[in-house]
Amino acid sequence: MKLNNKASYLMCSALAFSSSTMAGYIELGNEYENWGDQEQRSNTMPYIAMEFNPIEDSSMFLYANFSYRHMIESEERTWNDRSRQDVAIGWSEGYKDFWWGPKFQIRNEMYANDTRRTEYRFYNNMAYYLAEDHDLILDGFIAPVGVRNRPRGEDCVGQNGCQDEANNDLRTSYTDYYHEIDFGVRSRLAYDKTLQLTLYSEVSKQSEFEGDNRAWEEEKRVEWQVRMNYTQTFNDLTVTPFVRYTFYRNAESVDYGDKDELRIRAGFWGDYKIDDKSKFVFETYYQTEDKENFEQDWNQNQWEDDYFFVKLGYRRSF
Repeated sequence: MKLNNKASYLMCSALAFSSSTMAGYIELGNEYENWGDQEQRSNTMPYIAMEFNPIEDSSMFLYANFSYRHMIESEERTWNDRSRQDVAIGWSEGYKDFWWGPKFQIRNEMYANDTRRTEYRFYNNMAYYLAEDHDLILDGFIAPVGVRNRPRGEDCVGQNGCQDEANNDLRTSYTDYYHEIDFGVRSRLAYDKTLQLTLYSEVSKQSEFEGDNRAWEEEKRVEWQVRMNYTQTFNDLTVTPFVRYTFYRNAESVDYGDKDELRIRAGFWGDYKIDDKSKFVFETYYQTEDKENFEQDWNQNQWEDDYFFVKLGYRRSF
């Protein structure tokens, strides 16, 4: 089956950016990270997510996701257990060859040591019909405002850790600017095959540290990646293998110089349709990252981090 209408092509592309065409859904699942020899970094994160259209025959949607990350060895990482709340509102509009799907999201994170972080994300997702079977796409968000209150990090080790009131001398930092943006081309190779090639940019900048500032605080980070996704549908099963290759990633400290930490991630995500209103969703990948201390750190060295990620969830539409 081959579509002949440009608007139909563009709306198919829009579905990859937003699920607002559905009346709504609820999803229950769990994410797991295995850090191998670094067992203290392994964690599991159960979550519940939901999205629905509050106005009939409108593209507006409301979204929420509530999760809790539990460190497998919490007694060694008392400060890293974390609850997260995401809430968002968005909509989508089509204008001939152009589709626009803006969204505003608030992310709040609360750590076990009373560290708190709030982020305000503005999504400006777009798709533009170039030619038959090809669209220009823009995905991602800009977060110009963020606040994080932090206790003294190194005082939070051990059984008492940050539960001790003496350790809760809070510092405050402000993220002046942060973005994650994908820009590229999506091509429909066939009715059941899609290829997407994008250039990914991530930039974060923070300043105005208050309280117990340290010279190795990260002040700015810039990353560039090449990303490729290939989507294949087999009846009720849809699978998207992907690879993300970083060719530039640099972080600048307050006083200790720079560091480069390149990374590669490869895996797949997808879903399996159980019936008209139910499906399993899944994702798994493996990531490696070249790590190093800031160039003027007295303990300067290099090493490699790697971990395995898996997610499994159940989604019910209504």
